[in-house]
Amino acid sequence: MRVLIAVAPLTAHLYPSVPLAWALQSAGHEVRLASGTALAEQITAAGLTAVRLGDDPASPPDVSEAELDRFSEALGFESGSDYGRLWQSIRYYLVANCARYYPDAGGRRDLTDNLVEFARGWRPDLVIWDPANPVGSVAARESGAASARLLWGPDYFGWVHGRLTERSYPPNARENPLARTLEPIFGRFGHDFSARMLLGDFTVDPLPVQLPRPDGLRDVPMRWVPYTGSAALPQWLWQPPARPRVCLSLGVTARGEYTGPDRRIAAALEAVAGMDVEVVATVNADQLGDDQKIPDNVRMVDYLPLTQVMPTCSAVIHHGGFGTFFAAAAHRVPQLVVTEELGSPLSSSRYLTARGAGVALAGDGLTAAQVGGELSRLLTEPSFRQGAADVYADMTAAPSPAEIVPILERLAAQYRTRD
Repeated sequence: MRVLIAVAPLTAHLYPSVPLAWALQSAGHEVRLASGTALAEQITAAGLTAVRLGDDPASPPDVSEAELDRFSEALGFESGSDYGRLWQSIRYYLVANCARYYPDAGGRRDLTDNLVEFARGWRPDLVIWDPANPVGSVAARESGAASARLLWGPDYFGWVHGRLTERSYPPNARENPLARTLEPIFGRFGHDFSARMLLGDFTVDPLPVQLPRPDGLRDVPMRWVPYTGSAALPQWLWQPPARPRVCLSLGVTARGEYTGPDRRIAAALEAVAGMDVEVVATVNADQLGDDQKIPDNVRMVDYLPLTQVMPTCSAVIHHGGFGTFFAAAAHRVPQLVVTEELGSPLSSSRYLTARGAGVALAGDGLTAAQVGGELSRLLTEPSFRQGAADVYADMTAAPSPAEIVPILERLAAQYRTRD
């Protein structure tokens, strides 16, 4: 069968789709991975066929606070509650990422029109799409293909849809804020907002079952197989480290989208300066700042796939993104999560601490003493290693991407609307 995988033009959204694309391709299926032109080189470097949809501006367009407030009011969460804080961190993500594909949003029409045009011409049997790229749902309907979402973190769209349904919001663009947000995308191609357009025919879910998820979705569980890019293995990684190795990373998104020194990195570097460890810091010059001192026991690496360094690590310090989280979990590495905001880091850090696989610190007001104290615990207390093993067991309990290919074949035949 033909499978089109459509992802938002973000590296962190591309990486989780690569192992599934490999599995489908290895099973003999034709696979095309469509995204912004800037990701084409990374797609082809992974051994996959890229479809260049056009250039994406540096950030989604601005969204009015009034529109965001309407969402908050509709969901009915008090600002001080846990759910209220979670919503404050993800509401912009939901609305702004949809606005990325609005036809009047600068040069973004290409990302929408070119995906739909390619799908109509190539006629895939299955379209697998990133929830942050709802045009994938349109591409599936316009080509008569089965429609499947591939999650890369918490199911924000499913969660918000469920909450609005509980509060009896009708599925129309006038009263339902989620429908209103997606109407410029769906309506432009003559499709009404519906649960099927929003959530697809089914969802491929790579998160362990221990993590919370919306009720009532048709899920296909899949093991998260970490992919963090490709590069030649450096010679210093050929041998095991002489001292405990600690990785410091804030993920690929922070490297590309946020500029300026990061106080979390400064606190971590100060903390490890007097410790008997070897630190590998995969951060760039922008994140360091001009005056940042680098301790002698820190190896600075501008870029290194985490899957190369993580097998040699005794601990990792990171931001809580699921890509880094599972790269560490795959090798049973205890984790210190230092969060700057909520959203995915909130989910990953709660799961991490509940399983005893690490600790979480708030980025606001972070001190070197906090980082040093918690890192020492990770390296010396055996319970964290056991907790990391438990997370690994959770992760590997789901079928691999290769094992779900027959399921996807069956579901594609079931939901395809084209003969």
